[in-house]
Amino acid sequence: MVDLLEQHHREGLRFEPTEFIERGTRVAVAMIVGTPGGYREAATDVFKVFSFEGEHAVLLQDCVSRDDALAYLAD
Repeated sequence: MVDLLEQHHREGLRFEPTEFIERGTRVAVAMIVGTPGGYREAATDVFKVFSFEGEHAVLLQDCVSRDDALAYLAD
């Protein structure tokens, strides 16, 4: 998961978190996606949900809306 985010960063994408929602061992993150040239797009309908076991992230789930992320957090 960290490797994938590092690859995106090497390719020029930048991520600015805008909201965090924690439920148990999961965290949903909304973000603004940008590039070094200044392009920024608020990804308000896209959330990444990270699932953790101890200190390690073990799953990354893409969600298409805040409601989708909340439903995934509730599982």
